Amino acid sequence: MIHEYSDEISYNILTSRQSYVKDFHLHNFYELFLLLEGELNFCIQQSFYHLTPGSLLAINNLEIHKAINEKQTPYKRIYIHIPPAFFQKYSARDMDLSACFTSRNIGERNLIQLKDHELAYFSNQFQFILENKNYTLPGKELLLETYLLQLLVFTNNLFSHSSSPFVSQYTPTVQDVVNYLEKNLLENISLDSLAQTFSLSKYHLCHIFKEETSTTIFNYLLLLRISRAKSLLGDGKNVTETCYLSGFTNYSNFITSFKKHTGYTPKKYASLFHHT
Repeated sequence: MIHEYSDEISYNILTSRQSYVKDFHLHNFYELFLLLEGELNFCIQQSFYHLTPGSLLAINNLEIHKAINEKQTPYKRIYIHIPPAFFQKYSARDMDLSACFTSRNIGERNLIQLKDHELAYFSNQFQFILENKNYTLPGKELLLETYLLQLLVFTNNLFSHSSSPFVSQYTPTVQDVVNYLEKNLLENISLDSLAQTFSLSKYHLCHIFKEETSTTIFNYLLLLRISRAKSLLGDGKNVTETCYLSGFTNYSNFITSFKKHTGYTPKKYASLFHHT
């Protein structure tokens, strides 16, 4: 599943019954996700969040996630997608505007529950962003960035004074498997070795993992490795280093898998990530 990188800030307010992506995935951008109406469950890495109106999520470009609408009832949300390069323009300021996305462990402290006045402020500020689409005079891009900067300052101040407790959505066995995958990305992990490590039959291990996560062990492992590769490329590692430091043993397979899940070759992704 490709989630395109873009130099453009994208945003919208939508109502739907189902998530547009049912399986775990990861983006090339940072995302603010605010639920306005309905209920929704959200899985980010190992964390489970139950969203109600006013639930605000900050999701970075390395976090594997998916939305689950168990009740199949309509839910309304705001989303804002921000390319990582946007934050480089303001890196020398007195606030790290990317902190709510990056100054925490992967898959932890993604959620804050807005109070009524905070929800009203966010919604009103987002309305300015929406109305900016119709602005026809010079300065349209500057106005958009101005509105977004105000929202990011507001959001970061909220996240800096709050914490959402870690709640796993998995049984202890599957939680242990996920932990093992995350800690052993560089190992040659096989179904036989996993079954031996957890003293389970291969069939039972695959069954319980798919039942609880709705994905396969090796798809989840692949996404973890893609996430690691994106992080390494963002840190300036070259493509060959990134391949082997993220757990891939075949260079060609790494290039193919990375492009399938990001839309770009590793070299192109690195150049986009550092675009200013």
